[in-house]
Amino acid sequence: MSHLSKIIILAGAFVSFILGAGTATGQEIMQFFVPFGYIGTGAIVIAAILHMWFGAYTMDVGSRLQATDAKDVFNYFCGKYLGFFFYWFAQLFMLVVFVVMISGAGATVSEHFGTGDILGRIIMAAAVLITALARLNTIIKILGIAGPIIILFAVIVGIGNFDSEGIRHSNELISELQLLQATNSWWQSGFIYSSFVLLIAVPFLANLGKNETNRRTVIFAGIVGGFIMLLGVFAIYTGILSHIDDVQDKGIPTLFLADQISSILALCFSIILLIAIYTTAVGMLWTVSLQFSGGNPTIYKIITIALTIIGFFGGALPFATIIDLVYPIVGYIGLILMACMLYRQFINKGSLGKEGI
Repeated sequence: MSHLSKIIILAGAFVSFILGAGTATGQEIMQFFVPFGYIGTGAIVIAAILHMWFGAYTMDVGSRLQATDAKDVFNYFCGKYLGFFFYWFAQLFMLVVFVVMISGAGATVSEHFGTGDILGRIIMAAAVLITALARLNTIIKILGIAGPIIILFAVIVGIGNFDSEGIRHSNELISELQLLQATNSWWQSGFIYSSFVLLIAVPFLANLGKNETNRRTVIFAGIVGGFIMLLGVFAIYTGILSHIDDVQDKGIPTLFLADQISSILALCFSIILLIAIYTTAVGMLWTVSLQFSGGNPTIYKIITIALTIIGFFGGALPFATIIDLVYPIVGYIGLILMACMLYRQFINKGSLGKEGI
């Protein structure tokens, strides 16, 4: 496989992870960037730069460290004790993301099919539980293709709803609307949005890098991935700004925007979104259950069932409310991890083995 092909594949996997179901719904973008109007673009740029940095750096560390356990990666960045904290905190946050996915499934089914959120939560919780208990690796890998597809659809939805007149009036409308807002300033949103993603991205990115020995490949893949993320988020952001008065009370803003283009597109997008939510939820539930079960199959099943029940009832909380309450708090904690990574990269690099590029 050529050097360029490897970069594209790694960058695609990176983008699929960070621009998955949560961002593609538009709800995170509604809370982190849209409330600041035009200046929200600055927050997106900050987030993109940070994603480019930690994507390249974490994959590079994964390539050189060759760690078999995510604990080793967190320990390298933060030391033994703080690394231990972040490792387990990341597991708990994955459980929160699992709850968010169940809530998102309920909101998606309710908004598009008009059946109420309970049906969506039941179907999603049951599908995820069955998959996690059966450990169907092949199915998860096949459905993983939903990541790139949902990115493409989200960009189409965002660009397809671009309206220069709507954007011109968006700043005036935003000041009158009671939008949920993740932080008090646009620059904080750029940092917080990036840092809460970082917490669960570190193990994933380090594992990506572990399978590639060429440092140039992983570094460029991280940079390309962060740049594509900028384009994807910006497309959705402009689409929402163009119709802010219509989408400001929607749980899944991008689903509404898709319907403005075509009812067929909206149906396709809702199905793809549910598949993306499903694959994300399975991954989070599986990972947390394995960590807490210690490899014991019986305990794994008990924990998986218990966490699914928690996810179902926790998902009864409004999708937007969960994001508003939890993600900013996690983001502020994630800033500590980000600071540790900056210290490790630029002040105290330590030794990771292969240092030449």
